[in-house]
Amino acid sequence: MKQNLLRTAAFLLAALMTVPIMNSCGGSADTPSADTTGAAETTAETVDPNDRSLIKDNLPDNLDYTGRTFTSMVASPSDQGPFIAGVEESTGDIVEDAVIARNLAVEERLGIDLIYDVRTDVEGSNIDVEVSKYLLAGDSTHDLYVGHQWGLTKLLVNGGIIPVEELDYIELTQPWWWKEYMDELSLGGDTHYYYVGDFFLHALRFASVAIFNKELYANYYEDANDLYQLVLDGKWTIDYMAELAKSVYVDLNNNGATDIDDQLGYVSWATYASTDPFVYGTDIEFVKRTADGGIEFQMISDDAVTLCDKLVDFFWQPGTFTGCTSSEEVIAAFSSGKTLFFGSGSFSTVEKIRDMECDFGILPCPKYDEEQESYRTLMYDGGFIGAVNGNSENLDLVGATLEALNAETYRSVTPTYYETALKVKYTRDDTSAQMIDMIHDSLMTNFIYAYNYALDNIGLQYRTLITGKSKNYVSQIERTLKGAEKKLEILAEAFSGN
Repeated sequence: MKQNLLRTAAFLLAALMTVPIMNSCGGSADTPSADTTGAAETTAETVDPNDRSLIKDNLPDNLDYTGRTFTSMVASPSDQGPFIAGVEESTGDIVEDAVIARNLAVEERLGIDLIYDVRTDVEGSNIDVEVSKYLLAGDSTHDLYVGHQWGLTKLLVNGGIIPVEELDYIELTQPWWWKEYMDELSLGGDTHYYYVGDFFLHALRFASVAIFNKELYANYYEDANDLYQLVLDGKWTIDYMAELAKSVYVDLNNNGATDIDDQLGYVSWATYASTDPFVYGTDIEFVKRTADGGIEFQMISDDAVTLCDKLVDFFWQPGTFTGCTSSEEVIAAFSSGKTLFFGSGSFSTVEKIRDMECDFGILPCPKYDEEQESYRTLMYDGGFIGAVNGNSENLDLVGATLEALNAETYRSVTPTYYETALKVKYTRDDTSAQMIDMIHDSLMTNFIYAYNYALDNIGLQYRTLITGKSKNYVSQIERTLKGAEKKLEILAEAFSGN
């Protein structure tokens, strides 16, 4: 990918706009006071210790792959490609320009050309099928495959991808790798087949959040900031959210049914992905890890049954509407100002509603109950992760390139997106920015959720139950467990001998 003057300008722009994520709002007690003596003294420049540009990687300075290429296939059916591949020309968007600058910096550092094969024709439902064609044919066209988590995690049982541990230069202890997240995607030890880090920015964009209409809330409860305090006090729960959603419902068309024309408490597209953040935002342990890193199901518990009851009641109560046929319809319903809570919200949603007329706020998804120690933020399985092609003819440079891409994203793109765009451009108040920090710091997944489609759908049984308005949790799980256990054995074998 040859560069031009616009991309160089983008590099300079991103460098100027980068703000460190941990930067404080006020001055430090150690900040030197102004010189009032008039003496000609030179004050040493104060260096912000939280400036991410100061955090170096350990790649050797003499790496030179001049003339080589690193090719990524990015399965991106909607608006996700630019956050990985960037765009060909500067658009003036600070995040897109930062991505261009990141790519330029890595290309110049390693002497390579970054090639992005953005496939808008590949949906999440068939990523594994498309990629497997290349893998099984021994095709070396792509070095890296990037796509939705729920699709890529089906790849492992077919073979052909290689783990981090077989590549040089990658250091999972560095802050740009999401080590705990990658550990959750691992089975049976320290082997990591899937790559998750700052380079896969869409993973952060798909963090689940609760978005609420501040003006509608204030009409009923006076001060919208009360909800923020509720979160900080640890009292933001599923029951509380359900009660608020019910309390603002008004049957505006007087037809006796909750529909899109009413004033709603909660709106979402179907009940599918809407249920996932509630389920995995709890501290219920649906699986346990064995001493050797393996997985054992423990799906049935009193809390798991109670959670099913809570969610069926919430999703079928007056004021909850899940009949939207698209995400665009949900956005339109919420943006109209007649809905209190946005279902299936994420940071990417905040980007899309930032111009709505009514004021809105951002919260973490609620806890199971007040006894739950902390909030837990699920990354929707539509977020991006990566897998390395074992047929690649560039394996000697793959590790170096991935380390450089993730490190440079951590230093420049992530702060631009997280601090400048998300917390300033896309939000309406300072407390939402504080909530965003809480959400970011609690981002996670769950093994059975990530590998659901390789485990007989055991990770999405709440979707089935809630959609069917059923509270028969135990019998539903018992019907699914046997098949899931067989699939788990196959998955374990793949990890041990992929």
